Amino acid sequence: MMRTDDRRSSHRAARFRRAVSVAAAMALAATVLGCDEHGRLSNRMALSLSDPETAHPIGFSARTETLHIQLPPSGAGLSHNQFSDVYRFAKRFRAESNGSLVVSVPGKSVREGVASSRALDDLRQALREAEVDERRVEKAHHSGTRPVGPALRLSYLRPIAVPPECGLWHRDVGFEPERIPYPQFGCATQRNVAGMVANARDLQRPQDEDPSSSERRSALWSKYAPPAGTADPAADATKAKAPSTTGGQK
Repeated sequence: MMRTDDRRSSHRAARFRRAVSVAAAMALAATVLGCDEHGRLSNRMALSLSDPETAHPIGFSARTETLHIQLPPSGAGLSHNQFSDVYRFAKRFRAESNGSLVVSVPGKSVREGVASSRALDDLRQALREAEVDERRVEKAHHSGTRPVGPALRLSYLRPIAVPPECGLWHRDVGFEPERIPYPQFGCATQRNVAGMVANARDLQRPQDEDPSSSERRSALWSKYAPPAGTADPAADATKAKAPSTTGGQK
């Protein structure tokens, strides 16, 4: 009878052979599908293999950012420091998140509801000053209280960059008949970018543009097209210095 160790070794060898055969079949299928009538890679396949963003994409995961705002027992609104915390949190939400800002309020007792209603007025004011769109705000309720009393809860999801895995040197980089980059080309750069980026949303879409300065636009437009009936001394001086091209020479 075959011993247990020999049986396990044979099973591992069989699994390894099957994995190698499957990988070889997939590589052969990709090569055949990407080849033209002359047996070489098509331009589209060669371009995809030469693009580090396609060959080594940066992944993304979600992380929950939460702000707890302690409600005062007297039922007053937010303090100055709490208002500032909400404002800064809302600014971060606008810069980092692609989703919604969830505002969760306690709803366990009438006293807590009154305190929440007064604090929510200040909360709405802070969100307006932070220029948060009301359509991106979701309302929710949570049960239970923290050890020091009820609290408002603000939360949102922000993307986190996940670097690609590098170091798969499974073929000779010096032999490349198709003259395309080696498989690990650009992987280290993609991994470094994912590790250094401060705001991962910048890798997904650009930041929102700030509104243009209407004062500066008005000043430039008045120089380009002065109002009717007004003289432009600079333009008159330029016309006086320019030689006449229509009249004859004297």
